[in-house]
Amino acid sequence: MKAIRLESCRKIFIPRDYAHGLNVHFETQFPLLLRGKISERTWETTIDTINSIFAEAEKVCFATILETILGCVTCYCSRLVAETIYQKKMTKLNEFLDRENQGTYNPAGLHILSPMERGLRTIEIWILSESSSDANPARSETSGVCIVYPESGLREF
Repeated sequence: MKAIRLESCRKIFIPRDYAHGLNVHFETQFPLLLRGKISERTWETTIDTINSIFAEAEKVCFATILETILGCVTCYCSRLVAETIYQKKMTKLNEFLDRENQGTYNPAGLHILSPMERGLRTIEIWILSESSSDANPARSETSGVCIVYPESGLREF
């Protein structure tokens, strides 16, 4: 297992698409630096899922209105015992990104960071290796890689 310091990795930034107003929505155009590493279809599926999770999280419905009223009435102490709908959706997003990273992106020499880590301004993709991915993840040079996060230490993939 080899360690990769993320400060030394090249990065790709996918900006927010403000054509949809202030709702969190990221550009869906396939980044040229990903060509040869993953397919455009894989990228479309990933970015569309991220955008749909944010659309679900920001949707105003009866449950979110009740959640807000309950928070106000209890001086937001209710948030100490129950997750909000938004928090549940962000957990869903993190689980999705973990699955995508482990199954698709890490074997291809890439790692997607949650947009929450960058204040919802951008999706950051780390290029862990410069070579094209192998079809067989067991032979990929990033299989079993240990990534050194600047702020939190080691994480194994």
